[in-house]
Amino acid sequence: MAITEDTATLRVYLQDGVTCQIGGGTAFKGHLDSADDVIAGGTAISTEYILTAVTTDVSALVRGSSITVDSVAYTVRENLLTDDGKFSNVLLSKT
Repeated sequence: MAITEDTATLRVYLQDGVTCQIGGGTAFKGHLDSADDVIAGGTAISTEYILTAVTTDVSALVRGSSITVDSVAYTVRENLLTDDGKFSNVLLSKT
């Protein structure tokens, strides 16, 4: 028996995540990871903000787009599909 993963099913995986909104659009859930990364040959630390969301919720995001995640404003750096394309990782910078 095949398992069908439609958009509603995919959103179950993120139901306990942060609330996101693009412009004045409909709110959706995602998972925000904010890991520190050592850069510049170990001379600096940068925080990487990566939002994982259902691809259909973030498909309109391109470099420079604005998004609000948990009431904090961010600017999109990249929007990358993951695995089979059902989810996307959106790389963000705080605005």
